[in-house]
Amino acid sequence: MNKVVAWGLQPFNLYTDKMEQFVYLLLFLFPIAGMSVRHWISNIFVLLVLLGLYMLGKKRETLDKTEKVFLWICSAYFAMYIVASLANGWGAQQTHYLGTELRLLFIIPVYLLLRRYPDCSLWLLRGATLGGFVLFAQAYYDVFIAGHSYALGVYSKNIIGPFSVLVAFWNLYYLWTRRKTLAWPMIIYISLSVLAALMAAGLSGSRGSYVGFIVTGLASVMFFSKPRWMLLSLAGLSLVVVVFYQNSDVVRQGVDTAVTETQQYFQAKDHVKDPSSATSSGVRLEMLRTGLLFILDNPIVGIGPGNYNKNTHIYIEQGKASPAIAHFAHPHNTFIEVASAKGLPGLITVLLLFYYPAFIFIKDYKRCKLTAVLGLIHIVAISAFSLTDHSVVLMNNYVSILLLGMAVFFSSHIRVCKQNH
Repeated sequence: MNKVVAWGLQPFNLYTDKMEQFVYLLLFLFPIAGMSVRHWISNIFVLLVLLGLYMLGKKRETLDKTEKVFLWICSAYFAMYIVASLANGWGAQQTHYLGTELRLLFIIPVYLLLRRYPDCSLWLLRGATLGGFVLFAQAYYDVFIAGHSYALGVYSKNIIGPFSVLVAFWNLYYLWTRRKTLAWPMIIYISLSVLAALMAAGLSGSRGSYVGFIVTGLASVMFFSKPRWMLLSLAGLSLVVVVFYQNSDVVRQGVDTAVTETQQYFQAKDHVKDPSSATSSGVRLEMLRTGLLFILDNPIVGIGPGNYNKNTHIYIEQGKASPAIAHFAHPHNTFIEVASAKGLPGLITVLLLFYYPAFIFIKDYKRCKLTAVLGLIHIVAISAFSLTDHSVVLMNNYVSILLLGMAVFFSSHIRVCKQNH
């Protein structure tokens, strides 16, 4: 076997197309410094958009039916933003979030660009092998040198934590699927990168990262383990959870606090007046409850993007919501955020955005297992993060991670399935 191939490090000069080389370079760099250099991820996304727009006039693309549906879903999601914003009165908040929402349209030229090149997912995963160490270095600096309570990166714990989990599972996938062809030093290197990324997630103290790790870990056991190894794999996952809980004050305090505060909130008889609604977990649960009230009262066009805080004050004055949520702009749950802001039609489009690709991956699972698994890992992780955070669809970097992962893995899957047909 060629030693270069065994290390999994084929050089860029194997690709004769200069545009292809540049695209692979951008994908390789994408996971490396996104949490350490501000606007790193967004700038790479914008560069891919510009390259995609440039390539639109070079060659007419023949899309598969499933690809057309996916791109129409992205367009429909953006359309729901316009409809809900206009129906509820366009203002400064709607203009503020317009750039983020436009990424749902800009992913179209990006997708058309990425589907031209066969190794996009490979180079994204290779970048993740280095990204795991960079994430740990950032987390270590934040907690043990800068003296922060949690790893923050250049944004917050609520993005560095989930992103670290995502990078860890990207690395795990790369290691598992190529373990028979990689040299032992490379296997050790990637294994350490998995561990480094998980340690960064632990130091973040992010509830989303903890939930994401457990949910994606369980899904990965199903994907990777043979039936006879299933119990052993679950035991291994449980052992990792216990080790992190017992040996990390950040993890232990975060879990214990969340459990206690959640119990107190559900035991309360009056959430509007009870002090449990003002705790860290309680205020999030209260925001979810209030978000459900918004959906019931405004099921068609919602309350309008960016209007959550304004409407919570109305409900607080009416005695329907706790004053503890007065300073929060969003409900800390992606699905409640979209449904309350854009109504049930908006919720339908975001569910299609997440789970139409998942449906295709599952449908083709037996025929194209490797690409299907990679896509499902991405969707499962993002779904888990969405349960505790609204940033998945509101923060530029988070939206870029969601969409670029979808575009890379979905286009790779469609390509492989066509080849195996």
